[in-house]
Amino acid sequence: MMSKSVAIVGGGVSGLVSAVHMLKVGINPIVFERAADIGGLWNANLKPCWSSMRVNISKFCTALADLSWDKDAPLFPSQQQVFEYLSNYVEKRLSKDIFRFNSHVVKVDYEDEQWTINYRVKSNEILSAKFDFLIIASGFFDYPYFPNDISNLSSFKGQLIHSCDYHSPEQVQNRRVILAGASMSAAELVSDMANSAEHIIHIVSRGFYTLPRFQPLTPSDPATPFLPGDLISFRRSNTKNKTRSSPHERLRLITGDEQKSAKFIDANDDESPVFITISDFYAEWCRSEKITLQHGRLVKVNDDGTLVLNNSQTIETNSNDVLVLCTGYRPCLDFFSEDILKKLSYQPNDIFCPIILHRTVFHPELKTLAFIGMYRGPFWAIIELQSRWVASIFSGRIPLPSFAIQQAGLTMEENIREQRPRPQFPHADFVGTADELARDVFGANFSPTNDSCTSTDFRPNGPDPNVTDEINQLSQDANNGRFVAGAVFRALLESQWSFERVLTGKPSDGTVQGQCQFQSVNSTELLYKEQGKLILPSQNPLDISQKYLYHYDEKQDALTVYFVDEKSQRTNLFHRIEFQPKDTSKLGWTARGEHLCSQDHYSASYLFAFNGTELSQFEINYQVKGPNKDYLSKTVFQPIKKSSFL
Repeated sequence: MMSKSVAIVGGGVSGLVSAVHMLKVGINPIVFERAADIGGLWNANLKPCWSSMRVNISKFCTALADLSWDKDAPLFPSQQQVFEYLSNYVEKRLSKDIFRFNSHVVKVDYEDEQWTINYRVKSNEILSAKFDFLIIASGFFDYPYFPNDISNLSSFKGQLIHSCDYHSPEQVQNRRVILAGASMSAAELVSDMANSAEHIIHIVSRGFYTLPRFQPLTPSDPATPFLPGDLISFRRSNTKNKTRSSPHERLRLITGDEQKSAKFIDANDDESPVFITISDFYAEWCRSEKITLQHGRLVKVNDDGTLVLNNSQTIETNSNDVLVLCTGYRPCLDFFSEDILKKLSYQPNDIFCPIILHRTVFHPELKTLAFIGMYRGPFWAIIELQSRWVASIFSGRIPLPSFAIQQAGLTMEENIREQRPRPQFPHADFVGTADELARDVFGANFSPTNDSCTSTDFRPNGPDPNVTDEINQLSQDANNGRFVAGAVFRALLESQWSFERVLTGKPSDGTVQGQCQFQSVNSTELLYKEQGKLILPSQNPLDISQKYLYHYDEKQDALTVYFVDEKSQRTNLFHRIEFQPKDTSKLGWTARGEHLCSQDHYSASYLFAFNGTELSQFEINYQVKGPNKDYLSKTVFQPIKKSSFL
């Protein structure tokens, strides 16, 4: 039998994985990529995202089953690191001669049971080639999406950009930013801009909860361990142990009091769809009032540049403002004939559900065509399982689902498209979808052994034991205080506190009452400033002030306190905050630190009590001994709440 061939449109994750699995079943792939290299949106050299961009799910889900990340790799890799990972994957699995770079597919025809790919090369010449099968792996992110219901955009007087044109905070230095959109990337962009922009107005059409990358395992426990959010959310036991609480109730428990009281999230409407964003510092920048949320949807720009929202609210603008449309992307399938597009029920401006397919892969009338990666969600396991499924079907190893089954799948997708109000994701059950696909690929007896659903579960010869061991070790480390330093740093950023300090011993007993704040200096440093009054026996109250610098080293998972000079610049080390194992206290996480100042020895102890991702309070205790000092200092900090900061 002559070898079969498959054309793969797109050289990103979906295209690369499809090519690998087609080769494994003996079908020869050719990958057509419009850009000059592989990687799609992960190619930092061709499509750079903002400089600090990292994945928002851990490396265990941003991975392919047969190529694990190194143990030393960051838990949340950067765009550049993901691109290097994909380059390594290609080097190990694929030959360079299967790629057609700088090749823009302009027309696809189907005739005599073959697909003809017409593509424009760098010289502008149109070439063509025939294939037995066709895989569309170009995904959702072909072109920036500009909503067609925003009228008169050209009248905006400042700088107008789409989010894809934002790369670094320097672009908005000392400028007011108005950002429209409530997606995952919108929250991340706003957070990235916050230290540089003069102010940010974030226009949101709906409410959402914002979660950090590391989330509390047991939100009701003041000493909860913290783990990457996907290792908590994507657990098979979650579906087996469903509680009566609604998604809103669970998220309010995770995010704590401040987001719980946010006005734009209706705490009483537990039947409405839940929307989340993942951003480490978004909520904290809102708390600082560096970000102002404006409810509504941008619908018009007046001739004088004023922005008009659908609720009649207006925002005046000037020529120094930057308007960022964080309105997502749309796929482009215009190379198909009208007949095929009609079969696919193609709606290019429906970025939620642009085409109708059985399980987002097949159409019953187009048996040799498959789509990979049209599952709206950043989960690589789904992409890889889809690729294996398609390879098994195209090679004849397993049968194509029957016409009736596929037709039922189309009806299901049509119902998803018609949902009102629409949920955040068309297919929200990642774990169920992955396990169902795995049973199609590996057989009905597929039974995963791990609770957390990650890419390694779907290795044909069983999970990579090194990955399983690493995940198990993370859980043990989390119980011993790993990731708590980062959770404390995040919770303190741009926060304000009242405090009472009780001094007992030599040289004198006394009490200090005051307020303090933790101001962001940069992405790794907070300036602690306090003002208070020292009350001593038989003396008038004395005004006091103190400053320290808190530095967080993510790589070392360390939080360290430094002295500062009169210009608030970091000077000498005060002490490193060493977190203790979880069972040290039931009231919260405890930590210790030591410092020798001249002849005085400071022994510090801390207690941090969490309420979900927030700190409900914390304490610092010093035992100070020296030639002229022998006293205890106990300071209790209570948060100063800003009403409905979101």
